[in-house]
Formats: sequence, C-alpha cells, structure tokens
Amino acid sequence: MQRVRRKLWGLVGLMLALSLMLAVLGQAPEPGYRLRPAPAFTPDRTIQVGMRINNIYDLSLKDKTFTADGWYWLKWPESVQQMISRDRIPIANLVEFTNQVSRWDSLVELEGEQPTREPDGMYLQLYRFSSRFFDDQQSLAMFPFQKLELPITLELRPPQFSMAEAGILLQSTIAKPEILGDSASLNGYTLQGVTINQAIRIGTDRGHGKLAAADYSLASYVVGYSSNGLSAFYTHIIPWFAVMMILLLAPNLEADQSDLRIAIPSSALLTLVFLMEGAHNILPPLGYLTYLDKLYILGYIASALQFWLFVWSNNLYCRSSEDQRPRVKQLVNDADRFYQASVMAAMAVMLIYGLVRV
Repeated sequence: MQRVRRKLWGLVGLMLALSLMLAVLGQAPEPGYRLRPAPAFTPDRTIQVGMRINNIYDLSLKDKTFTADGWYWLKWPESVQQMISRDRIPIANLVEFTNQVSRWDSLVELEGEQPTREPDGMYLQLYRFSSRFFDDQQSLAMFPFQKLELPITLELRPPQFSMAEAGILLQSTIAKPEILGDSASLNGYTLQGVTINQAIRIGTDRGHGKLAAADYSLASYVVGYSSNGLSAFYTHIIPWFAVMMILLLAPNLEADQSDLRIAIPSSALLTLVFLMEGAHNILPPLGYLTYLDKLYILGYIASALQFWLFVWSNNLYCRSSEDQRPRVKQLVNDADRFYQASVMAAMAVMLIYGLVRV
C-alpha cells in the first residue's frame, strides 16, 4: 500500500511538472524588423505627417488583416517643394502604405490637386484613405486573452527621398488623442490607445538601379487593443472548464461501475478535440502554442491518464476475490483522489499563469 501511495504522489508531481512545462513551452517568436532609429534631421529635410483614423473594422485573425479608413496629411518646407518641382514628383506618390494588402480595392484620394501654401510658408496636402492592411505585428500566444497591435505604416516613396540621396525624414507631429476617431473600437476588444513609431527601414527594394536597396524613413501608427476578458472567458474557457469538471467528478463513481467509468474519459477526449478544432477555425496556422492550446493539451493528458487509471482499477477489481474487494475499493478510491488532486493542481497552475500574463 505504501508503495502504491508513493507512486500516486509521483503522479501529483508529474502533473504539476507537465503544467509548468506547458506554461513556458512554445513561446511566440518576437517579430523581427529591419529597422534602425530615425536620426535627428533639420527642418528643411523633414516632411511632417499626421493621421486621423476614423474607422477600424473587419478584423480577421485568420488572415491577419483589418480594414481602416480616415485621413492623413503631409506638410513640407520650401526646400522639399523645390525637389518635388524639379523632379516632377507626383503629390500622390510622396508616401505609400507599406503594409497595405492590395491596391485594387483601396482608395487614396487627394483633397485638392495641389498643396496649399500655409501662412508659415509650409506646403500642406490632405489625403483621404480607405484600405485593407496586414497586421505584421500579430501575436496570438495568449489567445483568447491576446493583445493586438494594428499598424498603419506610411513610408516615403520617391527614390530622391532615400537616405542614399537627399535623406528626407518623415516625422509625425500630431498628438496621440487626436489620431483615433469615435469608430475605432472593435467588437470583443477594448481599445488601449495608439503609439507612434518612427524609424528608418533598411534596404527597401524599389527597383531603381543603384537605389534598389536604399533606406527610407517611415512613420507607423499602431492602434492597440486587448481582448474583452469576460467575453473570451465564457466563449473559450468555460467549455474547456466544463469538460475538465466532468473528468474531475468521474472518479467519484464507485469502482464497480466500470462501464460508466471507462466511457467518460474517452468521451471527454473527443469533446476536447472538437472544441479545440472549433477554436482554431478563426486562427491562422501558427508555429507556436497559444494559451488555449496549452489548456487543451492539459485536458488531453488528463483524459488519457484517467482512462489508464480506470482500466487499471477495473482490472484490479475484477481480478480480486470477494474478501479482497473492500481493500481494493479503498485502494482505488485513494488513487482516484490522488488523480483529482493532481489534475486540480495542474489546472490551478495553468489558470494562474493565464491571469498573470494577461
């Protein structure tokens, strides 16, 4: 009996070790960008940029895309205007969206054919845009409690503006509260705000001979969201939790109820498989495990372990004589309680890990 108890305590330790291993397994890789910090340029080599994002909608986690529309404007000094006039650079082609998905269904319209001259001598051009963008910063490691960063990135386009030539800097001058409109919220997510990243993209290929791998200045407006915790919990966690509770309650059946005991873990395992498949229908193929994946893997382990436990206890009970069965029942009940304790401990570790990371 003592030997069996030692093995059961080992089971508790094994489940805790597995849960801790799952918690740190398969972290999402950090996105790598070929960027360097933007240097400090003089005003005569700077184009000021501002943006107003009116709407963000049609988010697709599976395609890593979203749609946005609004306005952006450019403001530049006389020195840059002379370059534009000298090289006959179209006003519509001063900047481009680097993470735009497709151009055929996108809209960029100029407000006026020519820029307006401001009282301070600067030139101002206003643009209206509506386009679909690629979320190249997406990380779903904590799905369904993920945080999203949806970028809209503008980069200087003419080769004359590259760091290999005149070295023109794109600089955002708008205050963050003025960037987002009233319709920038997304269903199921909480709007966190916006950050502005300014950098130099290294080796942007434009196909202009010697400038094919030149560096260009960019400004990225990144709108941050976090998933609604309550909505994510009852949509994705509650179904998993319900199946796990069935697994935890199944050992309360008496040892002589072998048919019922054997049927429960296999049914629970199939249910977990279908639930996990349904959750992955809204996700792209990933090279790492999400938080929800780790919960389901824990469920698979618990189901398989319970099936093995019930087969062992059923065989032990059937092979025992009548006078041995009270002692066998006690042994089976002890094993069941150790199983319940180990699975509850593993569930607690995973749920606490999720709360801490969120």
